[in-house]
Amino acid sequence: MPEPEILVFSAHAADFCSRAGGTIALYAKRGASIHVVDITFGERGESEDYWLRTELRSEEEAKRTRGEEARAAAAILGATIEFLDYGDYPLLIGRERLERMARVIRARRPDIVLTHWKRDPFNVDHEATADAVLRAAGMAAVPGFDHQGGKVPFPYIFAFEPTVPRNDATGFAPDHYVVIDEVFETKMAALRALRSQTKLVRFYTQWAEYRGFQASQSAGRAIRYAEAFQRYTATVSDRLPAG
Repeated sequence: MPEPEILVFSAHAADFCSRAGGTIALYAKRGASIHVVDITFGERGESEDYWLRTELRSEEEAKRTRGEEARAAAAILGATIEFLDYGDYPLLIGRERLERMARVIRARRPDIVLTHWKRDPFNVDHEATADAVLRAAGMAAVPGFDHQGGKVPFPYIFAFEPTVPRNDATGFAPDHYVVIDEVFETKMAALRALRSQTKLVRFYTQWAEYRGFQASQSAGRAIRYAEAFQRYTATVSDRLPAG
């Protein structure tokens, strides 16, 4: 069975790596094609170390720096990446921007889409991205979009972690865990490339251990590191999953 085509929509430059870097690395290791769409560079609100460490501060320079970091992180994980540069804090997505996202989905025809959870009061840019991805996927699937005809299958869409460690306020309830033990160091190497947010290494080491402990309880075996997801779309088969 061929590996799936995976498309990742990330609100900011680091989100794809911190929340799903292990899953991306795992699929890439198996030969899957993974493409990341960074909606923004996170130049305002997601670049705290950049703004603290340099006297030559500007939004354009922050974008350039964050772009270099995200490209390095994506390469370490085994993914390709592009940037829409929609601007963060606040992220506003209107019709033209939605259509651009839908065209990416239509062109890529992903089997799986990874993106943000719909509720994140601690970072509403994440909420805006989740809403836009769901809308864009629906737009891309209809034959009349862009007057192109033809139908693009609606992908399986999975939400990754909201802002940690405050998930209790978001309604995020994982229904799938991906074991990332074998690629955890790859994820950490990618996170270390994101030098404008050095706290991510500590945060997501602790969180991977926490999710690994949860996954262990469900799997009945020792799991050290995991990433958690909640599905937006249901699976359909003639049997219930067991394992």
